[in-house]
Amino acid sequence: MNGTLTKQPSRATGVTPGLLCSVVVSTWAEVTAAGPVAFLLIGHPPARRQGETAESIEQQMLGLSAALDLTEPSETLRHVGNRVILLGTSGALLTIAGAPYSLRLPPVGAEWSRMVSEGAPVCILLGLDPIPPHTDEKATQEYLGRGLLSGRVRMGATAVMDPRESVGTAP
Repeated sequence: MNGTLTKQPSRATGVTPGLLCSVVVSTWAEVTAAGPVAFLLIGHPPARRQGETAESIEQQMLGLSAALDLTEPSETLRHVGNRVILLGTSGALLTIAGAPYSLRLPPVGAEWSRMVSEGAPVCILLGLDPIPPHTDEKATQEYLGRGLLSGRVRMGATAVMDPRESVGTAP
């Protein structure tokens, strides 16, 4: 599912409405050795617009990675601030530091929402290589495996924002 946006007050360099509307977003939940984790994969489809290239898309994705404060797989996974806003039992937003928009996630499902609302971390995975829309679970896992081994995925941990936090002041 493609992301949608909601307006916020400031601006992050390189994070555009066009980028946020074109990303491919997947969510899933797992119980890992470290406990329950909600996952969020952000990818981009192959170049398809006039003037768009793999290199230009990668630069935009690196800009989004920087705005989310994500790290390379070889670095220690770190908490990038509480960035998730839950919208009922199946909707959510991901805030982006300094951006005038939040990324609306596709329906996350009741289990993902419950885990996050109960304090489970959200592992953000941002892929730099194109990922076709409507990729199935097996292809997604293969994509992540290749990306993690080659250093073409950026990562970070986040959590649900306290409802009293201002959307415009997310880290």
